[in-house]
Amino acid sequence: MARDISVGKSVLNLFCYTGSFSVYTAAGGAAAVTSVDLSKTYLNWAEDHMVINRFKDKDKYFFVHADVKQYLKTLQPNSFDLVIMDPPTFSNSKRMKDFLDIQRDHVELINDVLAAMTTGGTLFFSTNYTKFILETEQIKATDIKDITKATTPFDFEGKLKRWCYRIIK
Repeated sequence: MARDISVGKSVLNLFCYTGSFSVYTAAGGAAAVTSVDLSKTYLNWAEDHMVINRFKDKDKYFFVHADVKQYLKTLQPNSFDLVIMDPPTFSNSKRMKDFLDIQRDHVELINDVLAAMTTGGTLFFSTNYTKFILETEQIKATDIKDITKATTPFDFEGKLKRWCYRIIK
């Protein structure tokens, strides 16, 4: 889904891990892709995966070593058209100012992302927290759709414990 709508878009991949979504969106024709992770190791892997897939333009593909919660506070409005955010359920890394608890923090994270997005922009939000409850009434979006079933491969139905949403600013 992200690849299919990425053509000409400015993409932000948060908690990018090894950069799969960065590669997908670059392959889909994204105008620019910014990958953000707290782990330098994962960020290096993400960059390696982009290069292996022939996405080497340093004027289009950016890699940011940062605490996502803090990084989002620095972004200007209208910076991104498409955002992928797949945070861990919990993190208490020593490199973070605070710890991350996705149930507690998801509203703030999502609203901070929406503030940095263009009007009509798309956020794909996913979490593996099995007891997750999206607090839709607190999220400043024009549309929120649960796409968990649509993004679950048939051979994982009933086995994969995660939630996935498409959120439109």
